[in-house]
Amino acid sequence: MIADAPASVTLVVPSDVRFHRSVRLAVGGLATLVGFDIEAIEDLRIGVDELCGALGEAGNGDPISFEIVTAIDSSIRIVGTTPLGTDDSDADRFAFSRQILSVVADDYGLDVDGPIVRCWLDRSLGDRELVANPS
Repeated sequence: MIADAPASVTLVVPSDVRFHRSVRLAVGGLATLVGFDIEAIEDLRIGVDELCGALGEAGNGDPISFEIVTAIDSSIRIVGTTPLGTDDSDADRFAFSRQILSVVADDYGLDVDGPIVRCWLDRSLGDRELVANPS
């Protein structure tokens, strides 16, 4: 493997709020490898909380799978997926998640693709320009 090539880590956790901390810790450790500073790592942890909450609420209770792709000295992408639950989720809750993600991520999204709900966030190192994402 080339040292500067993107690396991917997959983490699967139960859909239980008690396991959100494990995801935050993993993302924090990987973000350190990328080169993020303490403030950016805290932003990523806040973003991960929002991804976990959104997936837990929209999912059917099955485990949540996270793929975390890092590029040293460049960026991190966190993608969470889980099977879709009932379609009676709280629109206000997701609107709140979008507000938070718009502050802590360069790009983000929450969508449903068939029977799967997917949430993601991207963050790059250095000067960043936030992307307004209406989704």
